[in-house]
Amino acid sequence: MIRILYRHTSGALVHDLPVDQLASATRDANAVVWVDMEDPSPNEQHQILEEIFNFHPLAVEDATNSVLLPKINDYRRYLYIVIHSIYPGDELVHMISSELDIFLGPNFLITIHDREMSSINSLLAEREYHNSEGISRGPALLLYEILESQVDRITRLLDNFEAELERLGDIIFQKGDISRESLLDDLLTAQSSALRLNRVLQPQRDLMNRLAQTDYGVIPATARPYFADIYDHLVRMVGLVDSMRELARSTIEIYMALSNNRMNEIIKVLTIISTIFLPLSFLAGVYGMNFHFMPELGWPWSYPVVWVAFLSVAGTMLLFFRRRGWL
Repeated sequence: MIRILYRHTSGALVHDLPVDQLASATRDANAVVWVDMEDPSPNEQHQILEEIFNFHPLAVEDATNSVLLPKINDYRRYLYIVIHSIYPGDELVHMISSELDIFLGPNFLITIHDREMSSINSLLAEREYHNSEGISRGPALLLYEILESQVDRITRLLDNFEAELERLGDIIFQKGDISRESLLDDLLTAQSSALRLNRVLQPQRDLMNRLAQTDYGVIPATARPYFADIYDHLVRMVGLVDSMRELARSTIEIYMALSNNRMNEIIKVLTIISTIFLPLSFLAGVYGMNFHFMPELGWPWSYPVVWVAFLSVAGTMLLFFRRRGWL
């Protein structure tokens, strides 16, 4: 799906500009155009990226393929930027990333993404907003608004992620839930998600610092403080993700330690039970298999005495284990 927002030199806005009019619209250096491509086909990418804008083949190749880490390339006439947005997975502790390819020029902005992005959809839906803000402020500040909206959304996701991770940390101390099979899976998923977040946000933080500090020709000096603001937010995010990664790791270690301790308690109780029944089994095996009654005791007092002897042995051993603190 291709959506084009065009601002004429006169200030008139054209929403959903046809693709066949895009080439003529980009010839006006004072006009501004925003092309958003959501899950585009190869033909659409070829038409816009190569035929209309004539981008560098290496930039086109990166835009059509997945780039694992955020990056920025300066082609003088435009910037090619790759950032990653964060989305929740099947669970609150499962985070996934999605790539956003950006071409930023002096009078154009092109965004390419495979999945729906709320930050872009909300800006495109606010038609009146672009009369005084948005695209009217230029493509660089329009890019800032997109990134700012994504940062705000990621902040909320991180808050939910941290709350869920703390909840999992509380569960491991509850005996009723420690046997839940999915608990360890959730903790491992949280740890891998924290690593993924750090791998995405840390280079993205450095990228925003470059946009704020480097003298790129397509970014006005007045726009750099805005990217510095995003950089500050990402610095705090990276620190938060680092702490959550350590929290996930320590929570897994505590879980394993508690599991081992509880297993040792179970083994200790089973060992005590086996120890108590060992002499009883010996007596029952010797006399039960060879005699109708204990000849040492005589008949008919053998059965009551045997029961008293068995109970006395068991009681004495239980009292001994109790005093030693084993029970």
